[in-house]
Amino acid sequence: MNDMRHEKLIVRFLKAAASPAGVMRCKHTFSWLEISFLFMFLTACLTAPVSIALMKMDRFNAGNLLPNVVQKADAAFIKQLKGYQLTNGRLTGTDELYRVEKEKTLLAVDLKHELKTSGENGRIKAEGGYQNALIFQSDHLIISDQSGAGFSVRYPAKAGLNDLDADHVGDFIGAMWFAQYKPLIIMLACSAVFIISLFVTAVLTGGIWISKKSNMTGIRSFKEAAAAAVCGSALPAAAAMAFGMIRFDFIMMLLIHSCGSALMVSFIFRHIFKTRHHNENLQSGGNHGKSAAI
Repeated sequence: MNDMRHEKLIVRFLKAAASPAGVMRCKHTFSWLEISFLFMFLTACLTAPVSIALMKMDRFNAGNLLPNVVQKADAAFIKQLKGYQLTNGRLTGTDELYRVEKEKTLLAVDLKHELKTSGENGRIKAEGGYQNALIFQSDHLIISDQSGAGFSVRYPAKAGLNDLDADHVGDFIGAMWFAQYKPLIIMLACSAVFIISLFVTAVLTGGIWISKKSNMTGIRSFKEAAAAAVCGSALPAAAAMAFGMIRFDFIMMLLIHSCGSALMVSFIFRHIFKTRHHNENLQSGGNHGKSAAI
């Protein structure tokens, strides 16, 4: 036992992660600091495909987030908008205020910021009772939807209006929106992975620790239960990461990790009960031999 504790952390972790038997042999060798480090390492493995996939993305269809206002931007408004110039993140033109109002929707170009808005970013609304608003101002775009979402989006330096048409307004707005909010989206996605991973690990740890009361699993403390849960989730985390690198699917990755971790814990219990049954057979066989000798 002492010799195993003196082995390097990576060696003990690989031994424990290799099989259910390894988990039970090495569960007592990890400290709380090491368990926390291993959990963070496995979580980082899960967030790697998420971060890489989102970093590679360069556009987002705004119709998925703001479905109503995108549909209101018709060809006539886009034709008028293309009379302006968008260069180096600045919108310029001769007509400083152009607006179209229809069905509680405001479509406008407002270079002097005369149109008023209210609400914080994410819930911005155009004042005047408009349900939908698409306002192109000098340095940013105001977009709000009757669904309740509303954003202020800066123009990227490389953005232009030359290729814009009514059929691709959602892509145009989505590309600018995604460029601005990509860091926040990556942070939220990684936070979601961390929370889900923590929840799964906590549930599995609790399930393993409860088995301590039966005195059938050999788990002597909550720390050993946590070590078993973390080490048992190593292979599912590796499988989920590999899947995410090959074909990114956020939901499928989480399913592979969660279901795989639960399956590994079931294998651990199966190994425990199988070993216990084998030991009981050996003991009963030895007692039977002694009785026969007498």
